[in-house]
Amino acid sequence: MNTILRVLLIVLLCLEAFPSRSKTNFVRVVFNKNASYEATIIWNQKSGEFIKLVMDKSYPGQNSSIHALSDENHYKGMHNHVVRLKNLKPNTRYYFYIEDSEGKNDIYYFTTVSEDSNDSISFIAGGDSRDIRNIRVLANKMVSKLKAHAVLFNGDFTGIDTERQWKEWFTDWESSISVDGRITPLVVTRGNHELGNRVMLRLFDVPHTKVFYSTTFGGDLLNLISLNSEIWKFGSQRLFLRKTLKDHKDYHWQIPQYHRPVRAHVRSKKEMNTQYKNFVPEFEKLNNVRLCLENDSHTCKITWPIISDHSDQADEGFVRNDSIGIVYAGEGCWGAPLRAADDQKSWTRDAGAVNQFNLIFVSKEKIELRTVLYENVDDIEENTEDSRFIIPSNLKLWGPKNGTLIEIYPRR
Repeated sequence: MNTILRVLLIVLLCLEAFPSRSKTNFVRVVFNKNASYEATIIWNQKSGEFIKLVMDKSYPGQNSSIHALSDENHYKGMHNHVVRLKNLKPNTRYYFYIEDSEGKNDIYYFTTVSEDSNDSISFIAGGDSRDIRNIRVLANKMVSKLKAHAVLFNGDFTGIDTERQWKEWFTDWESSISVDGRITPLVVTRGNHELGNRVMLRLFDVPHTKVFYSTTFGGDLLNLISLNSEIWKFGSQRLFLRKTLKDHKDYHWQIPQYHRPVRAHVRSKKEMNTQYKNFVPEFEKLNNVRLCLENDSHTCKITWPIISDHSDQADEGFVRNDSIGIVYAGEGCWGAPLRAADDQKSWTRDAGAVNQFNLIFVSKEKIELRTVLYENVDDIEENTEDSRFIIPSNLKLWGPKNGTLIEIYPRR
């Protein structure tokens, strides 16, 4: 065999051993309507031409379903492709890969949520990943290990909403994908560092142009309400809030999530009186709102159950009421610079400046909330989807004086 033939044989063997790969990245999944039956897959097509998305309940094969059409947009320097999936089966693992003119990408999977309200749901909730990339990568890695049903990401993804920063954010978000290809779906809200609503539409396919919407989980277990703190709180947004709360009044729980806290625990942050006037009265009308998720301040806080009050006994318009009050939790922080919790109230349960997110378990009987300190992620044993409700033995929880576990029960 002459030299040329040897070279050709080696090339052919290499091509067979290393098949061509699709030119895709930044693959993510979002839940934006009903997490049991619908999901959206989004990715960036770096080059080549998209051909199809192949999906199955086991590893994709010849008989797998094929989605050959997708919406697409060019935004923030990315060629975003969007495939909206409907009529999925509840509590089902779906494997998929993307094929384009360059080849195929890795096999990923996500899992839909049970439609049975007797089953519990696990969430990771947080936000403010703006600036410190090595810190937010640690948080993202913890996402990959805890195997929550979804991540509730409450705004301020980047610092100044630039093309470069968004590409960096999606590069870092890939650390949230488990080694076996599992993607934790997102439910997102807009923060003040997202400079317009369009970025949420283009990059996460949120279902409303003004970025307020609701997503249901577990049949009638939970209605998750995503609000937009960066636009008017009255008018159409308050009407939406009132309607979705009324439409889901028979659900076991409703949880609003939004970026700016009604009463921040950082002195330099302004009071959100428009939310106090327009959101809080709606929250308090129904029995099934007992937890609100907030961010923005780059600190950590959990309140006692509180209700609005205009008497002299009120502290910034609220008083503690364990029977019918609402717990407000969050205020960051997923990688933005920490700020001191220097504006605590009489109804503050605990507050402090720590890098953290909330781990939330929702069942018919109660909501459990823990605050995870994610910086020791490399020491954490990885959960499975079957063990997601077991707290890893070496998981560090924020240990305030009032305990690491917050239990929230239906109104008494």
